[in-house]
This record gives sequence, C-alpha cells and structure tokens, in this order.
Amino acid sequence: MKTIKLGFPTIVAQNTEEPVLFGGYQDPTIRCAENGTLYVRFNARRDNWLTFGEEEKNPVYKSTDGGENWTSVKNAQDEWIRAGTRLPNGDIFCFREHAVLRKETLPELPDLPDGRKLRTAGMSVYTVDELKPFLGDRVAKEFRAYRIKAGSDTVIEETCPVIWDKMPVILHYDGFLIRVFPHMSLSMKIDNDGTLWMPMDAPAIDNFGNLASLRRCTALLRSTDMGHTWEYVSHILYEEGFNPPTAIDVEGFMECSLEFLHDGSCIALLRSGSLSPFVIGDDEHPAPIMMKTRSYDGCRTWEKPQYFYDYGVLPVTRMFEDGTVLLSSGRPGVYLRVSQDVSAKEWSDIVPVVEVPKEDFYAKYYEYSCCNTGLVITGPNTAFIAYSDFTLNAPDGKRAKSIMVRKITVE
Repeated sequence: MKTIKLGFPTIVAQNTEEPVLFGGYQDPTIRCAENGTLYVRFNARRDNWLTFGEEEKNPVYKSTDGGENWTSVKNAQDEWIRAGTRLPNGDIFCFREHAVLRKETLPELPDLPDGRKLRTAGMSVYTVDELKPFLGDRVAKEFRAYRIKAGSDTVIEETCPVIWDKMPVILHYDGFLIRVFPHMSLSMKIDNDGTLWMPMDAPAIDNFGNLASLRRCTALLRSTDMGHTWEYVSHILYEEGFNPPTAIDVEGFMECSLEFLHDGSCIALLRSGSLSPFVIGDDEHPAPIMMKTRSYDGCRTWEKPQYFYDYGVLPVTRMFEDGTVLLSSGRPGVYLRVSQDVSAKEWSDIVPVVEVPKEDFYAKYYEYSCCNTGLVITGPNTAFIAYSDFTLNAPDGKRAKSIMVRKITVE
C-alpha cells in the first residue's frame, strides 16, 4: 500500500493585515522550473471579480534550495511564465487570465432574439454569438496565453481561437460579464498522444439553445496543435440528485482535475459545491460532495458521476511517472490522498495538512485556511503542496495569514 509522508511545514510569505474572510494572501499555486527552482504565486488582492486579469497583482516567491528558504521575485510574471508547462514540441506554454468586462463598459443587454427570458445556471447565460453584435471582439471565441518557443528565450503573448459553437458567456448578477476561460489554479493535462486538454466550468447549452443542466457543468476542450487552437469536445453534466437533498450551497461542477491514466482511461475529479461562511451548515445540512467520473473514449463520453469523498473544493491532481496519482483538496481543512493502483480505483485514507476541529467545521473553517491548494511533482516519488494557514503568528506575535509549502514523499 502506498503511503504519504509529509515534510516540515515551511512559510513562504505572511501578512498580518489582510482580513481572514476573503482577503488576500491565499489561493496559492506552485510550479517547478527545469533547473529545480520552486515558484509559488498567490492572490494578494481582495476577492473581487473585477480585478481578474490584473496578473501583476499576484506576488511570486521562489526557492532555490528545495523549498527551505523563499524570497520575493522582482520580475514576478516573467519568471512565473518561464516555469510553465513544457510541451512535447519543446515550447513552454501557460494560459493568461481574461480581464472581466466591467459593468460601466456594458451597453444595456437585450433579451434573446426570440423573446425568451435569459437562460440561468446560477447566473444568466448568453452565448458568444448572441453577444457579438453588441460587444464585438470583446467576447470573441478565444483564450489568451503565453508561449516561449523551443530554442527561444522570448515570451510571446498569444491569442488562441476556440472552436465552440455554443460557447457561453455568463452575465453576473452584479452586471458584468464573465467569459469562460481556463481555471488558473488547475493545470491543463497532456495525454499519451501529445494532445492538450483543459477542463473548465461552463453552462452546457445544447444545439437548440437550451440549458442541458440547471447548474454549472464541466466542459472539456482539447488542442492538437500544441495550444495554438482549441476545440470543444464534451460536457460532464451535473444532474439534480447527485448530492444529498439537504446539502448546502450546491453549485454544480465548478472545478475539475483530469488525469490520463496508464490503463488508457481518463478520470475526472469534480467539485460540486462548497461550504460558505454565508450559508452555515451542520451535520444534517452538509457540504456538497466531491464526485468522480471516467471516460474510456478520449473524453467524448463519461460515466455517470459518483461520490468520491468529502472535502471537495479545488481538487488538484498530479501523476507520477509510475502512474500513481496524488490529490489535494479541502474545505474544511486541507487534505491529501494517493491512488493505490494505475487505474486510480483504489485510494488511500486522507492525510491532513491543515485540520479543522469538528466544532468549527461549519461556522469557522475559514479561520484556518482558504483550503485552496497547489501541487507540483518534483521527482519520481516526491512533490510539493502549497496551501494557506491562518492559525500561525508572525515574528511580532500577531496572527498572520501565511502561505505555506510542504514536501510530499509517496512510498
């Protein structure tokens, strides 16, 4: 049986002024450059949709000694890009955020052409084609990315066309538009044929313009030309009844992590909602569960999603060379699991990284951690997790929001 061994927790950065509830100094992600340098980037801004796309506000720290000591990076965005994913053709590639279209820039949006009420999946939904006559290329079917071509040292800003007939755009209830874009905390994955894959949360609209699910779902997109263009392949649909009827804050499939396994299948682990400090649950009204599904035909069709386990916010997976899959997720708390076989059908018990006492599960979990994590593989059986811990003190004795890392060894 595989086991997880955790190294000593190390502080990357701390802040004693940020509010615990939806402040900055949380949501860390982690990368490892080819020379072994570790990089951690995190959210240092207040939790505000309207700041999406302002990447320079995200600090980056690095460690050149295996995660023991961390220093702030001055040219943060440049070094972060250079630690991005190395593609099969030798390019380095990573997505950029799309800036949100702010409320003051939007004209009064019309009803749908046939007079129907707006589609709703938690928020109102248009398609790109329906908005294009009014907003032009600001809602074009495209992603944004950074690329460093093989043999070059120059960072290129790239626009990547997306082939997606009913590509959705969400009209937030506060009056601004959220374009569907790759989730910055989850990595795209590369299958055995060198095809790039990216899951993202997006309403599912069928060819007749109807919502195929009343909640968010996961869309699967792929690129067969090293990320230059992308095409829609399928949705993993959320159905009512997947969660217990008393579950609180059920959102649908908001976050997903993919792995292309050594047995030829692809597994998807999916968040279906979360605890919220604004909707207090209890044992009879639990948090939504994490779910799993599997595809045997290249992500075109999926098995019916099933319960995987609790603590389902931001599932992040990474696969070792031998096919072992490592998972981090949380809320309340932060936890690790590891698969026991190359089909990822058997999993270890959970290993806690940040524990929340039972009495604080529902009302005070956010005083312990944001519960969002990052993972990176660093060796044949080693990895690092980046996470937040809000229970520590700074050197001056004040309580601090802390960005942390720990080494993981799977034996």
